[in-house]
Amino acid sequence: MIAEIEALMMASHGLSANEIMRITGRKRNEVLEAIDTIEEKYSSEEHGVELKNIAGKYSFFTKAKYADVVSKLRRKSVTDLTRSQMEVLAIIAQNQPVTMREISDFRSGMPTGQVKELLAMRLIKRRRDKSKKGNPYIYTTTDEFLKALGISDLSAIKGREDIFAENTKVPEDVRSSIAQKS
Repeated sequence: MIAEIEALMMASHGLSANEIMRITGRKRNEVLEAIDTIEEKYSSEEHGVELKNIAGKYSFFTKAKYADVVSKLRRKSVTDLTRSQMEVLAIIAQNQPVTMREISDFRSGMPTGQVKELLAMRLIKRRRDKSKKGNPYIYTTTDEFLKALGISDLSAIKGREDIFAENTKVPEDVRSSIAQKS
Protein backbone atom coordinates (compact mmCIF):
# COMPACT_ATOMS: atom_id res chain seq x y z
CA MET A 1 0.00 0.00 0.00
CA ILE A 2 2.84 2.43 0.81
CA ALA A 3 4.46 1.83 -2.58
CA GLU A 4 1.09 2.29 -4.29
CA ILE A 5 0.50 5.67 -2.61
CA GLU A 6 4.11 6.72 -3.22
CA ALA A 7 3.69 5.92 -6.94
CA LEU A 8 0.48 7.96 -7.09
CA MET A 9 2.20 10.96 -5.53
CA MET A 10 5.17 10.69 -7.89
CA ALA A 11 2.88 10.52 -10.91
CA SER A 12 0.70 13.46 -9.91
CA HIS A 13 1.09 17.15 -9.25
CA GLY A 14 -0.23 16.57 -5.74
CA LEU A 15 -3.08 14.62 -4.22
CA SER A 16 -5.23 15.23 -1.17
CA ALA A 17 -5.85 12.44 1.34
CA ASN A 18 -9.44 12.24 0.05
CA GLU A 19 -8.25 11.80 -3.54
CA ILE A 20 -5.87 9.04 -2.46
CA MET A 21 -8.71 7.35 -0.56
CA ARG A 22 -10.98 7.54 -3.62
CA ILE A 23 -8.34 6.18 -6.01
CA THR A 24 -7.04 3.38 -3.77
CA GLY A 25 -10.26 2.48 -1.94
CA ARG A 26 -8.35 2.67 1.36
CA LYS A 27 -9.66 4.04 4.65
CA ARG A 28 -8.60 7.47 5.87
CA ASN A 29 -6.47 6.20 8.76
CA GLU A 30 -4.65 3.78 6.42
CA VAL A 31 -3.89 6.57 3.95
CA LEU A 32 -2.72 8.97 6.66
CA GLU A 33 -0.47 6.31 8.23
CA ALA A 34 1.03 5.55 4.81
CA ILE A 35 1.62 9.26 4.19
CA ASP A 36 3.37 9.57 7.57
CA THR A 37 5.58 6.58 6.71
CA ILE A 38 6.47 8.04 3.30
CA GLU A 39 7.14 11.45 4.83
CA GLU A 40 9.48 9.93 7.42
CA LYS A 41 11.26 7.78 4.83
CA TYR A 42 12.03 10.74 2.57
CA SER A 43 13.16 13.00 5.40
CA SER A 44 16.44 11.07 5.68
CA GLU A 45 19.66 12.45 4.17
CA GLU A 46 19.83 9.72 1.53
CA HIS A 47 16.94 11.24 -0.44
CA GLY A 48 16.97 14.41 -2.50
CA VAL A 49 13.23 14.93 -2.26
CA GLU A 50 10.75 15.31 0.58
CA LEU A 51 7.00 14.95 0.92
CA LYS A 52 5.10 18.13 1.75
CA ASN A 53 1.47 19.07 2.19
CA ILE A 54 0.92 22.25 0.18
CA ALA A 55 -2.57 23.71 -0.18
CA GLY A 56 -4.09 20.45 1.09
CA LYS A 57 -2.28 18.25 -1.42
CA TYR A 58 0.66 15.96 -0.81
CA SER A 59 3.48 16.16 -3.30
CA PHE A 60 7.20 15.55 -3.58
CA PHE A 61 9.54 18.55 -3.62
CA THR A 62 13.27 18.95 -4.05
CA LYS A 63 15.06 19.43 -0.74
CA ALA A 64 16.41 22.95 -0.28
CA LYS A 65 20.06 21.84 -0.39
CA TYR A 66 19.57 20.58 -3.98
CA ALA A 67 17.57 23.57 -5.23
CA ASP A 68 20.53 25.19 -7.01
CA VAL A 69 21.35 22.19 -9.14
CA VAL A 70 17.70 21.42 -9.92
CA SER A 71 16.99 25.05 -10.82
CA LYS A 72 19.28 24.60 -13.84
CA LEU A 73 16.53 22.40 -15.32
CA ARG A 74 13.79 24.94 -14.96
CA ARG A 75 13.02 27.70 -17.42
CA LYS A 76 12.42 30.38 -14.81
CA SER A 77 11.87 30.24 -11.06
CA VAL A 78 10.55 32.66 -8.47
CA THR A 79 14.10 33.69 -7.59
CA ASP A 80 14.55 34.77 -11.23
CA LEU A 81 11.76 37.33 -11.08
CA THR A 82 12.63 40.88 -11.98
CA ARG A 83 12.42 43.57 -9.34
CA SER A 84 9.13 44.88 -10.70
CA GLN A 85 7.62 41.38 -11.01
CA MET A 86 8.53 40.62 -7.38
CA GLU A 87 7.00 43.90 -6.27
CA VAL A 88 3.74 43.21 -8.14
CA LEU A 89 3.63 39.65 -6.80
CA ALA A 90 4.11 40.92 -3.24
CA ILE A 91 1.35 43.49 -3.68
CA ILE A 92 -1.06 40.83 -4.98
CA ALA A 93 -0.12 38.34 -2.25
CA GLN A 94 -0.61 40.87 0.55
CA ASN A 95 -3.78 42.54 -0.78
CA GLN A 96 -5.65 39.88 -2.76
CA PRO A 97 -8.09 39.91 -4.36
CA VAL A 98 -6.87 43.08 -6.03
CA THR A 99 -7.61 44.87 -9.33
CA MET A 100 -5.04 46.17 -11.79
CA ARG A 101 -5.97 49.73 -10.76
CA GLU A 102 -5.33 48.90 -7.08
CA ILE A 103 -1.96 47.36 -7.98
CA SER A 104 -1.02 50.48 -9.94
CA ASP A 105 -2.03 52.67 -6.96
CA PHE A 106 0.57 50.85 -4.85
CA ARG A 107 3.39 51.26 -7.33
CA SER A 108 2.44 54.34 -9.39
CA GLY A 109 2.36 52.76 -12.83
CA MET A 110 0.37 50.17 -14.75
CA PRO A 111 2.01 46.76 -14.24
CA THR A 112 0.53 45.15 -17.36
CA GLY A 113 3.74 43.44 -18.50
CA GLN A 114 4.60 42.14 -15.04
CA VAL A 115 1.08 40.78 -14.54
CA LYS A 116 1.22 38.99 -17.92
CA GLU A 117 4.51 37.31 -16.95
CA LEU A 118 3.20 36.28 -13.51
CA LEU A 119 0.08 34.84 -15.18
CA ALA A 120 2.28 32.92 -17.65
CA MET A 121 4.33 31.53 -14.75
CA ARG A 122 1.05 30.52 -13.07
CA LEU A 123 1.98 32.37 -9.88
CA ILE A 124 -1.21 34.44 -10.09
CA LYS A 125 -4.64 34.00 -11.66
CA ARG A 126 -7.41 36.37 -12.65
CA ARG A 127 -11.18 36.35 -12.84
CA ARG A 128 -13.88 38.91 -13.49
CA ASP A 129 -15.42 40.63 -10.47
CA LYS A 130 -19.05 41.02 -11.46
CA SER A 131 -19.85 42.89 -8.25
CA LYS A 132 -17.80 45.93 -9.37
CA LYS A 133 -18.66 48.43 -12.07
CA GLY A 134 -17.19 47.39 -15.41
CA ASN A 135 -16.50 43.82 -14.22
CA PRO A 136 -12.74 44.36 -13.78
CA TYR A 137 -10.32 41.49 -13.45
CA ILE A 138 -9.23 40.69 -9.92
CA TYR A 139 -5.93 38.99 -9.25
CA THR A 140 -5.03 36.38 -6.63
CA THR A 141 -2.12 34.03 -6.06
CA THR A 142 -2.25 30.35 -7.05
CA ASP A 143 -1.27 26.99 -5.60
CA GLU A 144 1.90 27.29 -7.73
CA PHE A 145 2.73 30.44 -5.74
CA LEU A 146 2.28 28.48 -2.50
CA LYS A 147 4.50 25.69 -3.83
CA ALA A 148 7.18 28.17 -4.89
CA LEU A 149 7.28 29.60 -1.35
CA GLY A 150 6.90 26.16 0.26
CA ILE A 151 3.91 27.16 2.37
CA SER A 152 0.61 25.37 2.82
CA ASP A 153 -1.75 28.34 2.83
CA LEU A 154 -1.89 32.12 2.69
CA SER A 155 -2.20 32.54 6.45
CA ALA A 156 1.58 32.04 6.55
CA ILE A 157 2.11 35.32 4.66
CA LYS A 158 -0.91 37.51 5.41
CA GLY A 159 0.30 40.64 7.15
CA ARG A 160 3.94 39.51 6.94
CA GLU A 161 5.82 41.83 4.61
CA ASP A 162 9.02 40.30 6.02
CA ILE A 163 8.52 37.16 3.92
CA PHE A 164 9.25 39.23 0.82
CA ALA A 165 11.60 41.59 2.65
CA GLU A 166 13.79 38.66 3.79
CA ASN A 167 14.21 37.34 0.26
CA THR A 168 17.86 38.18 -0.38
CA LYS A 169 17.39 37.83 -4.14
CA VAL A 170 15.18 40.94 -4.06
CA PRO A 171 17.13 44.21 -4.11
CA GLU A 172 16.98 46.30 -0.93
CA ASP A 173 15.13 49.24 -2.52
CA VAL A 174 12.35 46.94 -3.74
CA ARG A 175 12.12 45.20 -0.35
CA SER A 176 11.77 48.51 1.47
CA SER A 177 9.27 49.75 -1.13
CA ILE A 178 7.12 46.65 -0.61
CA ALA A 179 7.29 46.98 3.18
CA GLN A 180 6.31 50.69 3.03
CA LYS A 181 3.39 50.19 0.64
CA SER A 182 1.91 47.11 2.31
